[in-house]
Amino acid sequence: MSCSKWREMLEKDQRVRGFLFFLFTALSIACGTWSHAHPTYAVALLTVVLSVGIFIPMRIGLPELFQSNSKLALVLVAILINLFVSKAVYLWSMHQPGAEFHALYFYVPTALAPLLTTSLLGAFPGLFTVFASSLFSAVLINQSIPLLVNNLVSGFVGVYMTQRVRRRRDIIQAGMAVGVVSLVCAMAFGYVGETESDVLIEQGAWSVILGFLTGVLVNAILPFMEELFCVNTDFTWLELSDLNHPLLRRLASEAPGTYHHSLMVANLAEAAAQTVGANFSLCRVMAYFHDVGKLVNPQYFAENIDGAENPHDRLSPSLSALVIVSHVKDGMELAQRYHLKRPILDGIEQHHGDSLVYYFYQRALRTVEDFKAGVRILGASEKDVPRFDESQFHYPGPKPQSREAGILMLADIVESASRSLERPTAQRIEQMVRELVWRKLASHQLDECHLTLQELHSIEESLSFTLKTMLHSRLRYPQKEPDDAEALRLQPSTAGTPLLSGFAPPVADGSSTDQDARSTITAEH
Repeated sequence: MSCSKWREMLEKDQRVRGFLFFLFTALSIACGTWSHAHPTYAVALLTVVLSVGIFIPMRIGLPELFQSNSKLALVLVAILINLFVSKAVYLWSMHQPGAEFHALYFYVPTALAPLLTTSLLGAFPGLFTVFASSLFSAVLINQSIPLLVNNLVSGFVGVYMTQRVRRRRDIIQAGMAVGVVSLVCAMAFGYVGETESDVLIEQGAWSVILGFLTGVLVNAILPFMEELFCVNTDFTWLELSDLNHPLLRRLASEAPGTYHHSLMVANLAEAAAQTVGANFSLCRVMAYFHDVGKLVNPQYFAENIDGAENPHDRLSPSLSALVIVSHVKDGMELAQRYHLKRPILDGIEQHHGDSLVYYFYQRALRTVEDFKAGVRILGASEKDVPRFDESQFHYPGPKPQSREAGILMLADIVESASRSLERPTAQRIEQMVRELVWRKLASHQLDECHLTLQELHSIEESLSFTLKTMLHSRLRYPQKEPDDAEALRLQPSTAGTPLLSGFAPPVADGSSTDQDARSTITAEH
């Protein structure tokens, strides 16, 4: 089932939320009464009270999580997985020889749910999961204070270690950290309870092993949980940032100018996102794909016109604007065909907002003014003047709805405008970036993306700094005067043909010569 179908079914319906509450409570009761010959009504009542108790703070402290049924289901499933795996390990441990002398709570994978939830949803849902899973484990698995303390401490460490994981092995390291914390708890409770040294060693070894296995298990089920609940993590964006993606390879071969532009926008957006604490991995991937719609008509976009005739010279302003605006719709269709994630589709759809295609709008205004002047000269009727609808020159929108989409909009327009700077000095770059950022703000394009003025100032400084490093000028190297032997070697042959055909001395910035050299090379090829 597609992500859109899952969202339609799970996202906002209160009946679905009530069903999730009922199902979670019923499965928790089943876990608590597991291994009992008949239901324990006290456990059932206590489970219902705990379920109500965890839903109230979730409703108050995490309203976005509570109102998203898919994310709510993910958290509840993670807690249930933690409960059933822990209960199974606990029951297995109870049947081992000498179990009555061991602290069995150190054989339970306590941090499974916190590691899973934090990796998928972030730190605050992870902290909530720590409290919920710890309470349920202490009540439904083994009623003991040491188990509760161990769950809380190891869960907090797990959340801290997995706040922003960027590699799969980071989860393994988080699991090892949880194991070390469980080892410390085992030693502390062992000394307090005067446990024998060999038992302490066994508990410590099992703590580290279970921590490692917890990390391995989370790594194994994480991709499945991402697909099932349509949750995107940094792992998702790292996989999509591979430039060998088929759509990016098409962009590189069919629209190389747009491809280069997208890479530059990605650098600008990623650096700006880091300064304000936005998801920089998502910003980079959104920038890679934001202009894929130009693949449909690449020759109509300035970055792909390599000195040939401008096709817009043969089109009316309104038709040119239609071609330019349509790259958003074409990009959405391509992204859906290649099954890209929803945030990338949002970046494609929102990176221009509903802004005006200013250049062709001005051309249309000039055309109308020219017709009006002609009508006045010829004495014709005003009805002969062509009219146009301004809405034809606006992008369809919507405006950026997230911080990442707002950053992408600014990075895109800044990179595009930087190509028109004749002498990109630091002062000119800063002035250009400042004007563009505040022009977007004044035109209300950033009203819905939750970027504060302070963050916009930080983004402006980051864009200026990154752009200055990208457009830095080079030192003028002193030209070397050829010595007599070199001058003689470079002299024309007796036949009048240069020995080094097409050779041109380097210019000051290290590139090849300008118009004369280009015309020579063109004539030769």
